[in-house]
Amino acid sequence: MTAGAGIVRMRLFSTPATSLPGTTIPFLSFDSPFGVRRRDFRRGLPPPPGNRLQYVLMKRFDYYRRLWPIYRSYAGKETRLAHMPIRLWIEATSTCSLSCVMCPNKSLPREQRGFMDSGLFKKIIDEAKGFVFDVHLLHRGEPLAHPDFFRMIRYAHDAGIVTRFHTNGTLLTEEKSRLLLDSGIDQFAFSFDGFTAEAYERIRAGAKFEKTVGNIVRFLELKKKMKRKKPVTFIELIHFPDVFRKTDRAAKKAFLARFKGLPLDKVHVKELHNWAGETSGGPDRSKPYRPCTFLWHALIIFWDGSVLPCTQDFFGSYTLGNVRDSSLREIWNNDRMVALREKLVARTIDDLPTCSKCDRLWRPTLLGIPREYLGRLLAGKMN
Repeated sequence: MTAGAGIVRMRLFSTPATSLPGTTIPFLSFDSPFGVRRRDFRRGLPPPPGNRLQYVLMKRFDYYRRLWPIYRSYAGKETRLAHMPIRLWIEATSTCSLSCVMCPNKSLPREQRGFMDSGLFKKIIDEAKGFVFDVHLLHRGEPLAHPDFFRMIRYAHDAGIVTRFHTNGTLLTEEKSRLLLDSGIDQFAFSFDGFTAEAYERIRAGAKFEKTVGNIVRFLELKKKMKRKKPVTFIELIHFPDVFRKTDRAAKKAFLARFKGLPLDKVHVKELHNWAGETSGGPDRSKPYRPCTFLWHALIIFWDGSVLPCTQDFFGSYTLGNVRDSSLREIWNNDRMVALREKLVARTIDDLPTCSKCDRLWRPTLLGIPREYLGRLLAGKMN
């Protein structure tokens, strides 16, 4: 086994089996990186024919290789970091067609609404492709509202960056479904709350239950017809206790039956958070305190180029800089970011409105990492 440039070099190949004539057995050797040239892997080029497994293994190995310095610096309470972020949230647009009950978007000032221009997006990706593993192409708005959204996905994909996003699904026409399937997107989720029309339309104000379900079904039918394994497709629901309590088992079963036989990979239920006090009360401080993990692995970029340390800062109260006039490398360890990490480590956050009201700083941990994130982090999700 040899190592080069910090990565174990491995190749999966087939060799004739002496005990089973006419068959082949896969073996691992360690003289090239999974049978895929590393420079091609980094550029996001497709794997050579027959090397799909090698490519997937290398992608996963590359991800885990990046996790170690993040964990070491976070557990060691370092505030000026030697590594760069491995994840970006890039806000394609802050505009949205809905007024969901749990979302602060409806209170977003007019001057904070807009669309990221393609030149700025390309500038971000061109710098990020040297160190970022994945990007979430959304934040406060509905990404499918952006006229160049599919070109954005393709540009990030061609740079070798894993791409993900969430959508409310209301704007997903047949044409956009085809464009999405051809864009190179790796994973996305339909944000869909409620198993019945009454519950869904109350939570997702402005949306129509049957129309949105129809959009989802049409997309999945196209995915099946085109025989596409990607994108990995989810339906994600927020756990509203009153909604789940009032919805009977038959209604849930009927909802899920709408997608039977279609390539829906998962239905996921997640807990509601308080958007740093914007939508509900403060945190339960009886739980263990642990600094926010975001500041050690991610950055958030608004449509206008403003950079923030955390997704919970919906209105941009603590900006770190702007990628129009600073690089991501400069922003990642600038004075404001280092000072914020120091405050979180020292637990002196009372003068930080976003952090002091956030319900994600007080939660059970395992190995020093918030328990609810550990499984997602190891699975490469971390959202």
